[in-house]
Amino acid sequence: MCSDSPTTVIIIPNNDDKPTYTIMYYAVGGATLDEAIEESVERAEKIAATNVRMTGCIKWTKGYASGLSNGEGEVIRFVSQGKSETEIEKIGDNNWAMSEPEHIAEFLEWSREVAPADHYILVVAGHGNGWSPSADGTRGTLRDTDLGQYTTIEELCEGIERGGTTFRMIQMISCSANAMEYITPLSQYADYILASSHISVMLSSELAFLKNELKDIKSDVDFEKSLSHYLNDINSDIKSNEAAKSETLDFILTECKSFAALNEAIADFTKALVEVYESEDKDVITTLEESIAKAYYLSQEALIPEEEERRAYTYDIVDIARCAAKGCEALAEYAEVIERRAEEARVKHCIRNLPAEVSEVYYGVTLTNAEKWAERGYEAAGYEQTLFNRETQWAEFLKRNNAEIRY
Repeated sequence: MCSDSPTTVIIIPNNDDKPTYTIMYYAVGGATLDEAIEESVERAEKIAATNVRMTGCIKWTKGYASGLSNGEGEVIRFVSQGKSETEIEKIGDNNWAMSEPEHIAEFLEWSREVAPADHYILVVAGHGNGWSPSADGTRGTLRDTDLGQYTTIEELCEGIERGGTTFRMIQMISCSANAMEYITPLSQYADYILASSHISVMLSSELAFLKNELKDIKSDVDFEKSLSHYLNDINSDIKSNEAAKSETLDFILTECKSFAALNEAIADFTKALVEVYESEDKDVITTLEESIAKAYYLSQEALIPEEEERRAYTYDIVDIARCAAKGCEALAEYAEVIERRAEEARVKHCIRNLPAEVSEVYYGVTLTNAEKWAERGYEAAGYEQTLFNRETQWAEFLKRNNAEIRY
């Protein structure tokens, strides 16, 4: 990837040469991510694929200097036409907010203009976490360390909506993004979503693997097979990565058309939970809460031990339902439906290094209790306005729950 000047002329291709896929890469650096982002793009460019183009919009961290960054934290966008060179354009300085829906929409519109294709894939890469209420702006992805803010899931979805693009797949290379609060709104804009419930390790190989798998696709059946191969490629690379191979990791591929049924099952489960509380049977409620307190915690506290306000209180929804059913037999049927619907939505997965007591991972979801609901400010932070809660009424359980949640 090279550029003779900060701004170059972008040549719009003839639509007669329209490829099958365009990968749109939207990334924010920070800590060690800048180098990984740059290497990801450069490795992907080396994959010869006439039917796959790639565009990108990247904000570099201030102080990171390279052939693509002047060290001032600039924002660039690029289009790769499958040639040896890529056209690069500087579009913003360090004050440019990647979180602005208008900027997201402009990038998507521009990408369709300079690299039109039959299908589009959006890859969002940067630091992120689950739906944390404790500090403003932590409920999302693309942490901008220079501006001290995140791109919330609402901002990302608004940008996608305004950009007028639907995607064959959205991939979130961002910690804890495979959560009900994120997948629910994102599923409106894609056929598939690939994300992680635990931390997400940014591998410099991922874009290259993706491009390589896309280049030979001939049909919808081939697409899902290629995504399966893509997960295998990532898993193999992790095994040789010293920093990643011992981490608890997962990659969950969701088929969006099957996801709505999972929310319907959670809505039924939530209603049944609330009915247990409204029964005011203290023995039943105590047993239920003791069991729920054992649910699997996804957000590894080792990730950000010194920053309590950034920690996400995310647990696996299927394990919550299983634990609830063990504590209250009346909930068993609802738990079985949730597990079945989650299995149907989770069409491919790769999971590594789970604790011995955990066999599977599906989707993260916020789990808290009534005391922490008030203390951490879930209501003020707008949890009840999330699309997930509007579809399931999950907050009605959280506000009643008195289980001693571990985190």
